[in-house]
Amino acid sequence: MTVWVEGATGKAGRRVVDALTAAGVPVRAASRHPGEAHGSVTPVRFDWADERTWAPALGDAEALFVKGLDSDDDAAKTVARLIGSAPAARRVVLMSAVGVDRAPDDAPRRAVERAVQESGKRWTVLRPSWFLQNFDEDEWVFARALRETGELYAGSGDSPVGFTDTRDLADAAVTVLTEDGHDGRGYTVTGPEALTFGEMAALLAEASGRPIRHRDATIDEHRAHFARSGRPEAWVDHMLHLFALVRAGVFAPVTEDFRRLTGKAPRTPAAYAREVWRP
Repeated sequence: MTVWVEGATGKAGRRVVDALTAAGVPVRAASRHPGEAHGSVTPVRFDWADERTWAPALGDAEALFVKGLDSDDDAAKTVARLIGSAPAARRVVLMSAVGVDRAPDDAPRRAVERAVQESGKRWTVLRPSWFLQNFDEDEWVFARALRETGELYAGSGDSPVGFTDTRDLADAAVTVLTEDGHDGRGYTVTGPEALTFGEMAALLAEASGRPIRHRDATIDEHRAHFARSGRPEAWVDHMLHLFALVRAGVFAPVTEDFRRLTGKAPRTPAAYAREVWRP
């Protein structure tokens, strides 16, 4: 079986590629800027905005790992067209997010889930929480402000989050892509505990040995902060929506789904902090 992985150079996608490779599974690693082939990994150019790249990128992959388009109102139709462009694929695994299964059917992310579920393929949905790797890898969500000013910029109040390590998401993806028994099911993949952003700031400060504080930004402050990224307004709106969901408690759940899928304990925020943020 060959697995096509979307976003293969991103925070989650490259860990999925690594985990599949470690499991001996051939991968078509799809991204706008593919690298060099190595081992069982075939990098392929893929661009959601250029459908001419789709069929060559998909090739003869028998399974798809899809992240989708978070801030696009037409994402569901686009994802449905992509799946329809992969006649050799029998299975689709979608990376969604915690709580999407409880969202209205016309909400963009829920509509993407439904497009996958109605695609005629065998499907599984993985719903991770906020990624721990956002703190050091996503420049305009957290990393730049943490590095330059020691501020964890998050308009979250005191609401906790069951932060997910991307490596755990990748291990869960390998399980549902390569083993039977997961068709038509959704799994909420979280860490072992829910922490507030203030508590995360304290962990990062302790691990790094420098002052880091949580800045509980107002909506206007957050919009101005994200606008400096130069990213589209739709992305800014999407991020503000995510923080509204944090304040509403949507990302607070902690589940045993990762342990059930893999037989392993999920990585802890403290372990991530010690590993990545040590001086």
